[in-house]
Order: sequence, then structure tokens, then C-alpha cells
Amino acid sequence: MEAEPSLPSPPSESAPAVPLDASIRTTSIHPDCPEIQVPGEPLLSYRYHPVTCQPIENLDVRVELEQLRQQHPSRAAALRAQEQAAKEVKERLENAERKRENVQKNIDKKIKERNTEMKVLSKYQEVKASDIPS
Repeated sequence: MEAEPSLPSPPSESAPAVPLDASIRTTSIHPDCPEIQVPGEPLLSYRYHPVTCQPIENLDVRVELEQLRQQHPSRAAALRAQEQAAKEVKERLENAERKRENVQKNIDKKIKERNTEMKVLSKYQEVKASDIPS
């Protein structure tokens, strides 16, 4: 089994991640991942870092490009690897969305429990207050 290649590091460590729904994101990075977009102008989509939307300079990724050329010497191999990477990204996004939904369901459940407990407590306090003779 091959070692999993790591994603290239952001061009600038100080560049913040750009939310996936930001207006700057206009062009999909791959047809299989339409939810991941980068700026469409003035550079081509593959010239932008997918997290920070910052332009990627050839010097920044020279080592990674050379490693990829060695791992995938033919165009067909590179396209297969690209398709596999797109599938993995899509799967990770779906898993993250499922986790977010589960967390939100748990939060909603806890809020409902808390509200019920508060109602019971307020009823108890009303009854307790009415038991005190005036």
C-alpha cells in the first residue's frame, strides 16, 4: 500500500481559511467537487490554494509537483489520481457534514431537555411559593 500524499501547505501561514460560501469563490476546483470553489479570475482555478484562495506560486509547490510527477508519470495515472483525490475530498466533506448534523441534533436535544427541566423547575417553584402561608 502506498503512503498517502500530503496536501501542499498554504502559500502563507498567516493567510486565513476562506469559508466555502464566501463570495470570492466562483469556480469549482473539480467537476466531482462543485462545492469547493476558488476565485475564477485572473488566474486559472488550479493556481489558487483551495483553503486560503491565495495564488500559488510555482516556487511554493516545486517539490510537491516533482514528487507527483514521479508518483504519476503518465497523464492517465495523473488523471486517475486526480479522480481518486476528488472522491476522497467529497467523502471527507460528506463525513464532516454528517458530524455537524449529529452535533446539531445533540445540541437541539440538550436544549429541549433543558427547557423541559426549566419548566418543571418553575412549576415546582410556583407550587412551593403558593404553599407558603401569607
